Amino acid sequence: MDIGRTIVVRSIPADCAMKEWTGMSGYVLRRSLLSLMTLGAILVIGGGVLVAMGVPVWVPLVFSLLLIGLQYAINPALLQWLVPASLIPLTPDGDGYAIDHPAGAIVARRCREAGIPLVRLGIVDDGMPNAFTFGHYRGDARVWLTRGLLERLEERELDAVVSHEIGHVKHNDFIVMTFAAAIPILAYYVVLAARTNRNRNSLPVLLGAYAVYLVSTFVVLALARARETAADHHSCEVTGDGDALCSALIKIAYGMGKQKEAQEAEARELLAQAKAAGSSKRQIQRDAASARARQRRLASMSVLGIADPNQAAAVTLALEEGVAPEDILGALRWEALNPWARFQEFMASHPIVVHRIADLERSGLPGAPTHWHAVQVEEAADDPQVRKARRRFAGEFVVRFAAPLALIGALLGYVVKNYRVTGWCLLAGGGLLLVKALLRHPPAHHEPVDRVTTLLGRLDASPVSGLAVSLRGRIIGRATPGYVLSPDLVLQDQSGFVPLLYRQPIPFSRALFALLKAGRYAEQEVLARGWYRRSPTPVVELRDISAADGTRTRSWQWAFDYLLGLGVGLVGLLVVAINLGVR
Repeated sequence: MDIGRTIVVRSIPADCAMKEWTGMSGYVLRRSLLSLMTLGAILVIGGGVLVAMGVPVWVPLVFSLLLIGLQYAINPALLQWLVPASLIPLTPDGDGYAIDHPAGAIVARRCREAGIPLVRLGIVDDGMPNAFTFGHYRGDARVWLTRGLLERLEERELDAVVSHEIGHVKHNDFIVMTFAAAIPILAYYVVLAARTNRNRNSLPVLLGAYAVYLVSTFVVLALARARETAADHHSCEVTGDGDALCSALIKIAYGMGKQKEAQEAEARELLAQAKAAGSSKRQIQRDAASARARQRRLASMSVLGIADPNQAAAVTLALEEGVAPEDILGALRWEALNPWARFQEFMASHPIVVHRIADLERSGLPGAPTHWHAVQVEEAADDPQVRKARRRFAGEFVVRFAAPLALIGALLGYVVKNYRVTGWCLLAGGGLLLVKALLRHPPAHHEPVDRVTTLLGRLDASPVSGLAVSLRGRIIGRATPGYVLSPDLVLQDQSGFVPLLYRQPIPFSRALFALLKAGRYAEQEVLARGWYRRSPTPVVELRDISAADGTRTRSWQWAFDYLLGLGVGLVGLLVVAINLGVR
């Protein structure tokens, strides 16, 4: 709690705090959970086949537990390799970090307050703001902070981000969620064994076991969201500054806010210090101290302003950060009122931002936020645009999920040799795929957008419906910070940033782009054309991107989606015609 008071000397809008564009803990928790679920799906299918073949049920059960244990054992080393960071060394007495940057002092203090050993602190050289927590147990925990996080957040915001991450360490969340993710797999095999003993009809047994697996998976996701909420409460409680937490969620989850030159220089200096740790450490610390002193002297001049920034409303802060208040309200409004937000939250490991803020407002904690009014936004449902968005949801839901069902029907028709059903299902599936392509990639003029944050209030954007847009800005990093196999980039303009998704229909092309070409766009001014969507994270799926040095990349996924729908539909039409002719 000291940090919110001692930073008054900076006295500029320092109200804010917290990280991560999908949730706060969360990068590693989120990725570990999803990877475990993927592993579970593979084990479910493979185990079902083995049992149906008469293999004892304990064989896949033991095998699944061994794989989960192996993943738990190697995940930290694997993630540390995939997301390399420069480690901050400890002081000789082991009571702090040998670096004169606010991040070191904040992490050390929050670890002591939580009663846990100092975590391994690393700085990832990437402009995308994020923070990662991972490890085996409290004494082995790592906290990775990206350069973009240090550049974008004020000191109080950084404190809240760190406090959230330390909350996950204190609560042993990476242990809890790793073993919780094993429950769906175990439940699947228990049901499978019980039913197999009573019923030799393999299909009902497999369907029943898979239903248990799905239900338990949703329970695990609900548990993950609950632990995210608990970490939010921990941060709010120890910092006493819920408004800071909410402000950082807004700035980072929605890509709002802009980097400040002084903070950017300080963050890059810290990264250089981390890389050079061990050589001339005392000189490094003296230089860093001088830089901080200069920054504080400049910031302290703001106390001469007409109002105390610590008493300013969050919207005032947003304006000074380059974020328009209507953009903030629009971002919250989409999450609160668009049915896709609630639907996708149900299948996600993190609550959506508006619900996280509203939960903090209702928490009754001493530092509960007072400026964001997310509860009122949740309740403002009587609006013609909202009603239109909800009507649109029904059609988009059908388009998104009916096409795969139609194709499954075509496959079943082929298996039972009912080619009339196969033809009609292919025809329906092709039509639905074509409609989906038209919604996701509308063949409209790519409208220039001056500020990416103005798109946040568009209720007509969804995971299914895209808006054709053209953006100009600078590439600040990869969508998965520091991850060398991430082909998706992050574009920043004067108002905020947005991830650019690179998709191709050719296998392995994304990985090749990540390894061979994505790095060439770093820190370059670019023109990007594509389709803006919300899912609920705002993203732009690229059609093409051109850099100032002449580098250009095109995506052909949109064309493939159109051709796939046409091709499947034409095959279905041909099968139907042949079938009718035979009859």
